[in-house]
Amino acid sequence: MENCRVSINGTQIFEGNSLMAYKSIFDYELTYPQSVKNSYLSVAGYYDDGDNQTETKVETVGYGYKSRKRLFLDENGNPCSAQFMSKLDVDIFNQPRYLVNQCEVDIELLPNDSNFLLNTPMENAPKYQIEVIACKLYVKKIELMDSLAFDIAKKLEIKPARYPIRKTSLKSLFISENRTEFNANLWMDQVPRRIILGMVDNKSFVGIQKHYPFYFQHFNLRDISITAGGTVFPASPYSLDFSKGKYSRIFHDMQEAIGYAGTLESNGISMQRYAKGGFCFFVFNLTNSQEDNGPETFDLIKNGTTSIKLTFNEPVPSGGIVLIAMGEVDSLLMLDRNRTITSDISV
Repeated sequence: MENCRVSINGTQIFEGNSLMAYKSIFDYELTYPQSVKNSYLSVAGYYDDGDNQTETKVETVGYGYKSRKRLFLDENGNPCSAQFMSKLDVDIFNQPRYLVNQCEVDIELLPNDSNFLLNTPMENAPKYQIEVIACKLYVKKIELMDSLAFDIAKKLEIKPARYPIRKTSLKSLFISENRTEFNANLWMDQVPRRIILGMVDNKSFVGIQKHYPFYFQHFNLRDISITAGGTVFPASPYSLDFSKGKYSRIFHDMQEAIGYAGTLESNGISMQRYAKGGFCFFVFNLTNSQEDNGPETFDLIKNGTTSIKLTFNEPVPSGGIVLIAMGEVDSLLMLDRNRTITSDISV
């Protein structure tokens, strides 16, 4: 999915951009445990290449590539259609509360280009296309007892229904070749509570079938910092040298900001895969408590400019790279008795 728009009772509450696929990848790779990746996520077409994937080009020996290819072949090896099922990775649908009744929800989906979605290892491969034969939306609906529905209606007469939402915003920034330093403003309004960053080769980002668009590399990064509302994160600068194995601290900070450090769960990203397997993410927790307890917990809202600074040990390679940034902010959506939508953040 390239983009999505969601409206409730004629009021637009969500509009993504062309980076929606990267939002889903950030979510899949960082927050899901490895056990879920190896099992449930296969219904969405997710298959991990494991440690075999060590470069941005498609490898035919990778388990993920062979598994995805096998989905489009029947038992006799003949071409066939494949079936997938996945949730809509939209902010309003990622919160745990149910929408009250008498609401009309409009959803508009825009698919990605086939060059972005399909991979082939062959240099002179024919141009492949994805054809969507059918698409259905399944919605969970709950029938309430009359007494409970009456109680909800009475409460809506007094105060609106509140839905705390973790609103996301994605941006892409191009870093031209031969640069060793990069500075940019990411957001100019509300300071995010968490920022997730990744860098990909520009050719992969544009969409070439022989390159993975989700192969995140370090590009021999030396230091990365976020300045939000006048505060610099991290407080002590990084001194990275991936070629010499000096990246332990930033790897630990990524796992800690996601919530896996010191727990019995794992997202499957080892130090080896972090540096050489295309899983090089940079995560910054900007909350005062340095904790992330889900959309039900709010942090103090701060306004100001959020900027980033990158320095590299060697010049950016030919063709340039693309920095993808995702910021998460606390938001509140409210529905009154007339089913009128109000929110503290504009779409």
